[in-house]
Amino acid sequence: MKLIPKHFLTLTSLLIPFTQAELILLEHFDYEGTDAPLNELDGGEGFDGPWAVTGWSRNFDIGRTAFAQGSPGTTINLRGGLEFPDHPSAGTAVSRFGTAGQREASRTLSAESQAVLTADNTTIWFSMLTSAPDNNRYGTMVFGTDILKAAQGESGNGNLTSDTGQAFGFGYRSAGGVNGNLNAVAFVDSATATVEDSLFLPPLDPEGTHHDTALTVGKINWKPDGTPDQFFLFNITADSMGEPLEADAIASIEADFKQSDFSLISIQDTGATIFDEIRFGTAFVDVVPGGTPNTPLSITEIAYSKDTKNVILGWNSIPGAAYIIKYSTDLVNWDNDLDDGITSDGDTTSRTFTLSDFGLDSLPMVFFRVERDDTN
Repeated sequence: MKLIPKHFLTLTSLLIPFTQAELILLEHFDYEGTDAPLNELDGGEGFDGPWAVTGWSRNFDIGRTAFAQGSPGTTINLRGGLEFPDHPSAGTAVSRFGTAGQREASRTLSAESQAVLTADNTTIWFSMLTSAPDNNRYGTMVFGTDILKAAQGESGNGNLTSDTGQAFGFGYRSAGGVNGNLNAVAFVDSATATVEDSLFLPPLDPEGTHHDTALTVGKINWKPDGTPDQFFLFNITADSMGEPLEADAIASIEADFKQSDFSLISIQDTGATIFDEIRFGTAFVDVVPGGTPNTPLSITEIAYSKDTKNVILGWNSIPGAAYIIKYSTDLVNWDNDLDDGITSDGDTTSRTFTLSDFGLDSLPMVFFRVERDDTN
Protein backbone atom coordinates (compact mmCIF):
# COMPACT_ATOMS: atom_id res chain seq x y z
CA MET A 1 0.00 0.00 0.00
CA LYS A 2 1.19 3.55 -0.71
CA LEU A 3 -0.20 6.81 0.58
CA ILE A 4 0.12 9.77 -1.76
CA PRO A 5 2.63 12.33 -0.41
CA LYS A 6 1.12 15.39 1.23
CA HIS A 7 1.75 17.77 -1.67
CA PHE A 8 -0.19 15.52 -4.04
CA LEU A 9 -3.19 15.26 -1.78
CA THR A 10 -4.85 18.40 -3.05
CA LEU A 11 -7.93 18.55 -5.19
CA THR A 12 -6.45 21.09 -7.59
CA SER A 13 -3.23 19.24 -8.30
CA LEU A 14 -5.00 16.03 -9.25
CA LEU A 15 -8.19 17.12 -10.93
CA ILE A 16 -7.65 20.47 -12.64
CA PRO A 17 -4.89 21.48 -15.08
CA PHE A 18 -2.74 24.16 -13.44
CA THR A 19 -3.43 27.70 -14.58
CA GLN A 20 -1.94 30.80 -13.01
CA ALA A 21 -4.50 33.02 -11.34
CA GLU A 22 -4.97 36.14 -13.40
CA LEU A 23 -7.28 39.13 -13.83
CA ILE A 24 -8.33 39.14 -17.50
CA LEU A 25 -10.97 41.88 -17.85
CA LEU A 26 -11.27 45.06 -15.80
CA GLU A 27 -13.68 47.95 -16.34
CA HIS A 28 -13.75 50.62 -13.61
CA PHE A 29 -15.78 53.01 -15.81
CA ASP A 30 -12.98 55.43 -14.95
CA TYR A 31 -13.98 58.15 -17.40
CA GLU A 32 -14.22 61.91 -17.16
CA GLY A 33 -17.51 63.69 -17.49
CA THR A 34 -20.87 64.32 -15.89
CA ASP A 35 -23.90 62.62 -17.43
CA ALA A 36 -21.56 61.72 -20.32
CA PRO A 37 -22.64 59.10 -22.91
CA LEU A 38 -21.02 55.65 -22.56
CA ASN A 39 -20.95 55.06 -26.31
CA GLU A 40 -17.38 54.97 -27.77
CA LEU A 41 -15.64 55.15 -24.37
CA ASP A 42 -12.61 52.88 -24.45
CA GLY A 43 -10.88 52.35 -21.10
CA GLY A 44 -10.25 49.33 -18.94
CA GLU A 45 -8.19 46.22 -19.66
CA GLY A 46 -8.66 43.12 -21.81
CA PHE A 47 -10.98 44.58 -24.44
CA ASP A 48 -10.73 45.09 -28.19
CA GLY A 49 -12.61 48.28 -28.98
CA PRO A 50 -14.92 50.71 -27.19
CA TRP A 51 -18.42 50.40 -25.78
CA ALA A 52 -21.18 50.32 -28.40
CA VAL A 53 -24.62 51.46 -27.23
CA THR A 54 -27.93 50.68 -28.96
CA GLY A 55 -31.61 51.01 -28.06
CA TRP A 56 -33.75 54.10 -27.66
CA SER A 57 -34.78 56.94 -25.34
CA ARG A 58 -32.80 57.53 -22.13
CA ASN A 59 -29.11 56.80 -22.68
CA PHE A 60 -26.45 54.84 -20.82
CA ASP A 61 -24.32 57.56 -19.22
CA ILE A 62 -21.42 57.73 -16.79
CA GLY A 63 -21.19 60.15 -13.85
CA ARG A 64 -24.93 60.48 -13.34
CA THR A 65 -25.52 63.52 -11.11
CA ALA A 66 -29.07 62.34 -10.41
CA PHE A 67 -27.59 59.59 -8.22
CA ALA A 68 -25.02 61.81 -6.48
CA GLN A 69 -24.31 61.35 -2.81
CA GLY A 70 -26.37 63.73 -0.72
CA SER A 71 -29.65 63.05 -2.48
CA PRO A 72 -32.05 60.99 -0.36
CA GLY A 73 -31.68 57.24 -0.63
CA THR A 74 -28.90 57.01 -3.22
CA THR A 75 -25.86 54.77 -3.03
CA ILE A 76 -23.12 56.10 -5.33
CA ASN A 77 -20.15 58.06 -4.05
CA LEU A 78 -19.03 61.60 -4.75
CA ARG A 79 -17.09 60.60 -7.87
CA GLY A 80 -20.19 58.93 -9.29
CA GLY A 81 -19.24 55.28 -8.67
CA LEU A 82 -20.48 52.41 -6.54
CA GLU A 83 -18.57 51.21 -3.49
CA PHE A 84 -18.52 48.03 -1.44
CA PRO A 85 -16.59 47.48 1.82
CA ASP A 86 -13.05 46.12 1.25
CA HIS A 87 -13.65 45.88 -2.52
CA PRO A 88 -11.35 48.27 -4.45
CA SER A 89 -13.13 50.58 -6.88
CA ALA A 90 -12.28 53.59 -9.00
CA GLY A 91 -13.91 56.01 -11.39
CA THR A 92 -17.58 56.46 -12.05
CA ALA A 93 -20.41 54.03 -12.84
CA VAL A 94 -22.78 53.55 -15.79
CA SER A 95 -26.56 53.88 -15.57
CA ARG A 96 -29.73 55.20 -17.11
CA PHE A 97 -31.97 57.70 -15.36
CA GLY A 98 -35.67 56.84 -15.45
CA THR A 99 -37.66 54.09 -17.09
CA ALA A 100 -38.38 55.50 -20.52
CA GLY A 101 -37.11 53.31 -23.36
CA GLN A 102 -34.37 50.71 -23.18
CA ARG A 103 -30.65 50.62 -23.82
CA GLU A 104 -28.06 47.93 -24.45
CA ALA A 105 -24.28 48.30 -24.38
CA SER A 106 -21.70 45.75 -25.46
CA ARG A 107 -17.94 45.47 -25.63
CA THR A 108 -15.74 42.96 -27.47
CA LEU A 109 -12.96 41.02 -25.75
CA SER A 110 -9.43 40.96 -27.08
CA ALA A 111 -8.33 37.69 -28.71
CA GLU A 112 -6.00 37.03 -25.77
CA SER A 113 -8.76 37.55 -23.20
CA GLN A 114 -11.20 35.40 -25.15
CA ALA A 115 -8.72 32.51 -25.32
CA VAL A 116 -8.11 32.51 -21.56
CA LEU A 117 -11.79 32.89 -20.60
CA THR A 118 -13.18 30.17 -22.90
CA ALA A 119 -10.82 27.19 -22.61
CA ASP A 120 -12.25 23.73 -21.88
CA ASN A 121 -11.59 22.18 -18.46
CA THR A 122 -10.98 25.53 -16.79
CA THR A 123 -12.80 27.62 -14.20
CA ILE A 124 -13.39 31.35 -14.60
CA TRP A 125 -14.88 33.93 -12.24
CA PHE A 126 -16.48 37.34 -12.67
CA SER A 127 -17.71 40.06 -10.35
CA MET A 128 -19.74 43.23 -10.70
CA LEU A 129 -21.19 45.91 -8.45
CA THR A 130 -24.82 46.78 -9.09
CA SER A 131 -27.58 48.81 -7.49
CA ALA A 132 -31.11 48.24 -8.75
CA PRO A 133 -33.94 50.78 -8.54
CA ASP A 134 -37.00 50.14 -6.43
CA ASN A 135 -39.13 49.48 -9.52
CA ASN A 136 -38.67 48.23 -13.12
CA ARG A 137 -35.74 46.10 -12.03
CA TYR A 138 -34.54 44.80 -15.38
CA GLY A 139 -30.77 45.42 -15.32
CA THR A 140 -28.83 42.49 -16.84
CA MET A 141 -25.22 41.60 -17.68
CA VAL A 142 -24.13 38.61 -19.81
CA PHE A 143 -20.93 37.17 -21.27
CA GLY A 144 -21.55 35.43 -24.60
CA THR A 145 -21.91 35.57 -28.36
CA ASP A 146 -24.58 38.24 -28.98
CA ILE A 147 -25.61 41.53 -27.47
CA LEU A 148 -28.75 41.81 -25.42
CA LYS A 149 -31.39 43.42 -27.60
CA ALA A 150 -34.48 45.45 -26.96
CA ALA A 151 -37.73 44.26 -28.44
CA GLN A 152 -39.71 47.50 -28.57
CA GLY A 153 -43.30 46.96 -27.53
CA GLU A 154 -42.58 43.41 -26.34
CA SER A 155 -42.65 42.95 -22.57
CA GLY A 156 -42.25 39.16 -22.46
CA ASN A 157 -39.44 38.09 -20.11
CA GLY A 158 -38.64 41.71 -19.38
CA ASN A 159 -37.36 42.34 -22.91
CA LEU A 160 -34.52 39.89 -22.19
CA THR A 161 -33.80 38.87 -25.77
CA SER A 162 -30.87 38.50 -28.15
CA ASP A 163 -30.07 37.00 -31.50
CA THR A 164 -30.11 33.21 -31.36
CA GLY A 165 -26.95 32.91 -29.35
CA GLN A 166 -25.32 31.68 -26.18
CA ALA A 167 -24.47 33.51 -22.98
CA PHE A 168 -24.54 33.38 -19.21
CA GLY A 169 -24.89 36.14 -16.63
CA PHE A 170 -27.27 37.66 -14.10
CA GLY A 171 -30.07 40.16 -13.82
CA TYR A 172 -32.68 41.78 -11.60
CA ARG A 173 -35.53 39.95 -13.26
CA SER A 174 -37.72 36.90 -12.87
CA ALA A 175 -38.97 34.16 -15.14
CA GLY A 176 -42.42 34.71 -13.66
CA GLY A 177 -42.68 38.49 -13.48
CA VAL A 178 -41.05 41.66 -12.23
CA ASN A 179 -39.21 41.53 -8.92
CA GLY A 180 -35.98 42.73 -7.35
CA ASN A 181 -34.30 39.36 -6.83
CA LEU A 182 -30.85 38.83 -8.30
CA ASN A 183 -31.19 35.87 -10.68
CA ALA A 184 -29.03 33.77 -13.02
CA VAL A 185 -29.76 34.02 -16.74
CA ALA A 186 -28.50 32.10 -19.76
CA PHE A 187 -29.05 31.93 -23.50
CA VAL A 188 -28.59 28.42 -24.86
CA ASP A 189 -28.92 28.60 -28.65
CA SER A 190 -31.98 30.71 -28.03
CA ALA A 191 -33.30 34.22 -28.55
CA THR A 192 -35.02 34.27 -25.16
CA ALA A 193 -33.21 33.65 -21.89
CA THR A 194 -33.50 30.86 -19.40
CA VAL A 195 -33.92 32.47 -15.96
CA GLU A 196 -33.14 30.67 -12.71
CA ASP A 197 -34.75 32.61 -9.86
CA SER A 198 -32.86 33.09 -6.62
CA LEU A 199 -34.26 34.12 -3.26
CA PHE A 200 -31.75 36.92 -2.73
CA LEU A 201 -33.25 40.41 -2.62
CA PRO A 202 -30.81 43.25 -1.85
CA PRO A 203 -32.03 45.40 1.05
CA LEU A 204 -33.93 48.61 0.28
CA ASP A 205 -34.03 51.59 2.62
CA PRO A 206 -37.65 52.78 3.06
CA GLU A 207 -36.54 56.24 1.95
CA GLY A 208 -34.31 54.95 -0.82
CA THR A 209 -34.58 55.03 -4.58
CA HIS A 210 -32.19 52.04 -5.05
CA HIS A 211 -31.47 48.79 -3.28
CA ASP A 212 -28.17 48.43 -1.43
CA THR A 213 -25.14 47.82 -3.63
CA ALA A 214 -24.69 44.11 -4.37
CA LEU A 215 -21.34 42.44 -5.04
CA THR A 216 -22.39 39.73 -7.47
CA VAL A 217 -19.94 36.94 -8.28
CA GLY A 218 -20.23 34.26 -10.93
CA LYS A 219 -18.26 31.05 -11.35
CA ILE A 220 -18.32 28.81 -14.41
CA ASN A 221 -16.72 25.42 -14.86
CA TRP A 222 -16.10 24.86 -18.57
CA LYS A 223 -16.48 21.23 -19.61
CA PRO A 224 -15.64 19.63 -22.97
CA ASP A 225 -18.23 19.91 -25.76
CA GLY A 226 -21.04 17.44 -25.14
CA THR A 227 -20.82 17.80 -21.35
CA PRO A 228 -22.95 20.43 -19.56
CA ASP A 229 -21.01 23.43 -18.30
CA GLN A 230 -21.76 24.64 -14.78
CA PHE A 231 -22.63 28.23 -13.86
CA PHE A 232 -23.00 29.39 -10.25
CA LEU A 233 -24.13 32.81 -9.02
CA PHE A 234 -23.20 34.15 -5.59
CA ASN A 235 -23.96 37.19 -3.45
CA ILE A 236 -20.86 38.19 -1.51
CA THR A 237 -21.48 40.09 1.73
CA ALA A 238 -19.23 42.49 3.61
CA ASP A 239 -19.26 40.06 6.56
CA SER A 240 -18.19 37.05 4.49
CA MET A 241 -15.60 37.81 1.82
CA GLY A 242 -14.22 34.28 1.57
CA GLU A 243 -14.38 32.22 -1.62
CA PRO A 244 -17.85 30.62 -1.68
CA LEU A 245 -18.67 26.95 -2.08
CA GLU A 246 -20.70 25.94 -5.11
CA ALA A 247 -23.32 24.66 -2.69
CA ASP A 248 -23.76 28.25 -1.45
CA ALA A 249 -24.84 29.59 -4.86
CA ILE A 250 -28.01 31.70 -4.88
CA ALA A 251 -28.80 30.29 -8.35
CA SER A 252 -27.15 27.92 -10.83
CA ILE A 253 -27.60 26.76 -14.41
CA GLU A 254 -26.17 23.79 -16.32
CA ALA A 255 -25.95 23.97 -20.11
CA ASP A 256 -23.64 22.74 -22.84
CA PHE A 257 -22.31 26.05 -24.15
CA LYS A 258 -20.06 26.42 -27.16
CA GLN A 259 -18.05 28.90 -25.14
CA SER A 260 -15.20 29.17 -27.65
CA ASP A 261 -17.49 31.59 -29.53
CA PHE A 262 -18.02 33.84 -26.49
CA SER A 263 -16.52 37.15 -27.51
CA LEU A 264 -18.27 40.01 -25.70
CA ILE A 265 -19.94 41.27 -22.58
CA SER A 266 -23.30 43.00 -22.82
CA ILE A 267 -25.45 44.97 -20.38
CA GLN A 268 -29.10 45.91 -20.76
CA ASP A 269 -31.54 48.01 -18.77
CA THR A 270 -35.11 49.25 -19.03
CA GLY A 271 -35.00 51.02 -15.67
CA ALA A 272 -32.29 52.86 -13.78
CA THR A 273 -29.91 50.11 -12.69
CA ILE A 274 -26.39 51.26 -11.80
CA PHE A 275 -23.50 49.04 -13.03
CA ASP A 276 -19.87 49.29 -11.90
CA GLU A 277 -16.56 47.45 -11.50
CA ILE A 278 -16.65 44.56 -13.99
CA ARG A 279 -13.93 41.97 -13.41
CA PHE A 280 -13.26 38.62 -15.11
CA GLY A 281 -10.43 36.32 -14.05
CA THR A 282 -9.28 32.79 -13.35
CA ALA A 283 -9.51 32.92 -9.54
CA PHE A 284 -11.93 34.28 -6.97
CA VAL A 285 -9.36 36.66 -5.47
CA ASP A 286 -8.75 38.17 -8.92
CA VAL A 287 -12.34 39.35 -9.17
CA VAL A 288 -12.80 40.03 -5.43
CA PRO A 289 -9.41 41.57 -4.52
CA GLY A 290 -10.52 42.17 -0.94
CA GLY A 291 -11.67 38.57 -0.52
CA THR A 292 -9.83 35.50 0.70
CA PRO A 293 -9.25 32.30 -1.28
CA ASN A 294 -10.11 28.86 -0.07
CA THR A 295 -7.26 27.37 1.93
CA PRO A 296 -5.63 24.66 -0.23
CA LEU A 297 -6.55 21.22 0.98
CA SER A 298 -3.57 19.49 2.56
CA ILE A 299 -2.95 16.36 4.59
CA THR A 300 -2.07 16.94 8.24
CA GLU A 301 -1.89 13.30 9.40
CA ILE A 302 -0.94 10.00 7.74
CA ALA A 303 -0.73 6.69 9.62
CA TYR A 304 -0.91 3.01 8.65
CA SER A 305 -0.81 -0.13 10.78
CA LYS A 306 0.36 -3.37 9.11
CA ASP A 307 -1.14 -5.36 11.97
CA THR A 308 -4.67 -3.93 11.93
CA LYS A 309 -4.68 -2.67 8.31
CA ASN A 310 -6.00 0.61 9.66
CA VAL A 311 -5.39 3.82 7.73
CA ILE A 312 -5.69 7.24 9.37
CA LEU A 313 -5.95 10.35 7.21
CA GLY A 314 -6.27 13.85 8.64
CA TRP A 315 -6.64 17.10 6.69
CA ASN A 316 -7.29 20.79 7.15
CA SER A 317 -10.96 21.52 6.64
CA ILE A 318 -13.64 24.17 6.65
CA PRO A 319 -16.37 23.80 9.31
CA GLY A 320 -19.57 22.60 7.67
CA ALA A 321 -17.90 21.52 4.43
CA ALA A 322 -18.15 17.88 3.26
CA TYR A 323 -15.22 15.73 2.16
CA ILE A 324 -14.81 12.37 0.43
CA ILE A 325 -11.91 9.91 0.19
CA LYS A 326 -11.18 8.09 -3.07
CA TYR A 327 -8.66 5.40 -3.94
CA SER A 328 -6.71 4.30 -6.99
CA THR A 329 -4.22 1.60 -7.91
CA ASP A 330 -2.59 3.55 -10.74
CA LEU A 331 -3.15 7.30 -10.07
CA VAL A 332 -5.23 7.40 -13.25
CA ASN A 333 -8.50 5.64 -12.51
CA TRP A 334 -10.03 6.76 -9.24
CA ASP A 335 -12.59 4.31 -7.87
CA ASN A 336 -15.72 4.73 -5.79
CA ASP A 337 -15.80 7.02 -2.79
CA LEU A 338 -14.93 5.40 0.50
CA ASP A 339 -17.45 7.71 2.17
CA ASP A 340 -20.75 9.26 1.17
CA GLY A 341 -19.49 12.53 2.62
CA ILE A 342 -17.69 13.46 5.83
CA THR A 343 -18.97 16.74 7.25
CA SER A 344 -16.35 18.76 9.10
CA ASP A 345 -17.13 20.27 12.48
CA GLY A 346 -13.78 21.99 12.92
CA ASP A 347 -10.59 23.24 11.31
CA THR A 348 -9.25 19.70 10.87
CA THR A 349 -10.91 16.40 10.05
CA SER A 350 -9.59 12.87 10.63
CA ARG A 351 -10.89 9.59 9.23
CA THR A 352 -9.87 6.07 10.27
CA PHE A 353 -10.77 3.13 8.05
CA THR A 354 -9.71 -0.47 7.61
CA LEU A 355 -8.49 -1.70 4.22
CA SER A 356 -10.35 -4.99 4.56
CA ASP A 357 -13.64 -3.11 4.95
CA PHE A 358 -13.30 -2.08 1.33
CA GLY A 359 -11.60 -5.20 -0.05
CA LEU A 360 -8.27 -3.42 -0.41
CA ASP A 361 -6.13 -5.39 2.02
CA SER A 362 -4.78 -7.79 -0.64
CA LEU A 363 -3.71 -5.12 -3.13
CA PRO A 364 0.05 -4.53 -3.44
CA MET A 365 -0.33 -0.76 -3.76
CA VAL A 366 -3.19 1.64 -3.12
CA PHE A 367 -3.29 5.44 -3.43
CA PHE A 368 -5.75 7.67 -1.59
CA ARG A 369 -6.85 11.25 -2.03
CA VAL A 370 -9.15 13.64 -0.16
CA GLU A 371 -11.56 15.93 -2.01
CA ARG A 372 -13.94 18.61 -0.84
CA ASP A 373 -17.44 17.65 -1.96
CA ASP A 374 -19.20 20.82 -3.15
CA THR A 375 -22.33 18.83 -4.08
CA ASN A 376 -23.29 18.34 -0.41
